Amino acid sequence: MLIVKLVEKNSILKLRPSVAVVIHEEVTEFFLSNIRKSIHLKINPELSRLLFELTGNISIQNFFEGKGLNNKQQDKLLQLLTYLNSVHILLNEDCPYDEDYKNYPRIFSLLEDFYSSKSEINTVFRKIKNSRVMIVGLGAVGTWVTQSLLMDGVQNFILIDPDKVEISNLHRQIGFTEKSIGTFKVDAFSEYLRIKDNDVNITKIKDWLDETFFEKYQFSNIDLIINCADFPTVDKTSLLIGEYCMQKGIPHIIGGGYNLHQSLIGQVVIPNKTACVECFREKLEEINRIDTANIRKMEHKNRKIGSFPPLSALSASITANESFKILANLENIVMNNNRTEFHIRTLNFSNIEIKRSTTCKWCGNEGKYYQL
Repeated sequence: MLIVKLVEKNSILKLRPSVAVVIHEEVTEFFLSNIRKSIHLKINPELSRLLFELTGNISIQNFFEGKGLNNKQQDKLLQLLTYLNSVHILLNEDCPYDEDYKNYPRIFSLLEDFYSSKSEINTVFRKIKNSRVMIVGLGAVGTWVTQSLLMDGVQNFILIDPDKVEISNLHRQIGFTEKSIGTFKVDAFSEYLRIKDNDVNITKIKDWLDETFFEKYQFSNIDLIINCADFPTVDKTSLLIGEYCMQKGIPHIIGGGYNLHQSLIGQVVIPNKTACVECFREKLEEINRIDTANIRKMEHKNRKIGSFPPLSALSASITANESFKILANLENIVMNNNRTEFHIRTLNFSNIEIKRSTTCKWCGNEGKYYQL
């Protein structure tokens, strides 16, 4: 049984502006518009109407005294207020919002659906802002993901891509113009990001991700790595990133949306909590042995796979959404243990669930990176 500590009577609570309240004769409905969630409670209509008076400018104790409530009535109402605060209908105004609220009011509003007080939200947003995210590959997905995270408040990036901008990049990759052609992607894209936010901190690396990469560059304080690279293959880069992250305990995401999977939405890996890249490799290898036993694979040099900007943006947006959840310490990460594809003709999603293998050589119970 979940035990919720009663809010203090000196607390200042506020009915959140993004919550709609519909009072019926026997039931009151609270609709959390940000997350499209309804909560129905059997509450006396008069009691429900009192909630509209919680505007964030009076303590619970003064509110009780102003209504002339006896101790029994106060205890009953305090239990209700505690519950409504715990389900994010009421917000504890225990401090003002930080200055960042001016630039990101709607991000703060979203976080109110997951945290109960302004002090908690300030702490979480500072974590998001100070997080350091590595993006490997600035293509159709990598550029979209990076811009989305910048707009979410992330201020520190490591951008990795040795390529130069080509004219064929312009139709699906953001941040580049005809003037960018022939310049390094990390240079052109960094300039684009600084136009949007001059305070962003960017480390640029013009190098291929290979077996020596993480030895060559000694990184520290990385909070998340997102793989959006497909050279030499996405499988190769995912294994290199996956093993490094398992060693360091870094969450990482296979960004998807490229090569033979233009609509792929890749998996989230939380070391020792979810299936790792090696778990996925083993399972997908097993599936592919069955499905492609008599199929000749396309040669890489002859491969001409389509790329469609809306699909790249869709894959990148879901990846950025899951990234935000990781950085904000939110628990409802959908892409844990999942590999998903979006079908352009039907607008449907298909999903492969792959759970952590207890025999995996990386994260299994006897795996070399397993930690209790």
